[in-house]
Amino acid sequence: MNPSVYLYKETDQGFEIYFGQCSTLEGLSLFDPATKLVVTEFGATCYKKFGWATENDIPSFENVGDFVSFLESEGDIGIVGFDALMPEVGTLGTHDDAECHFVLQSKHLCMSILKAVIPARYCDMLINKLMSNQGLYLTCSKNGIVTKYSSFDEYVTKNA
Repeated sequence: MNPSVYLYKETDQGFEIYFGQCSTLEGLSLFDPATKLVVTEFGATCYKKFGWATENDIPSFENVGDFVSFLESEGDIGIVGFDALMPEVGTLGTHDDAECHFVLQSKHLCMSILKAVIPARYCDMLINKLMSNQGLYLTCSKNGIVTKYSSFDEYVTKNA
């Protein structure tokens, strides 16, 4: 996994992190497979015979591992939107199967996920930058140069 953009923010709801260019499967793979999972919203364009499938059209799942297995066995099903609650852990939302937005209850888990995703060479530096620039979108080049964006739209515009 190599996100194109990162965001970190502490809010009343928890510890938010965002990764651009991170799929639903990649995002879920950051959690223990035994973590309980409740899919609250789901939209896909290529699942079985459905032109548009929702959370009502997919099986129910007990945990992250079950849903990861489902995604791996189904292949590309054209996920457009995905929202899930992981009780006692937080939430994960994805959009167009290319960005992950986490709201986690534990700062420790948040830091563990950041450390698992950020390239080791720049991990400490980028985590420090994220924590001191909360709410800003950051990129990190292969040379370790960090660029800040005040909004996702600014990031998209300047990197189009």
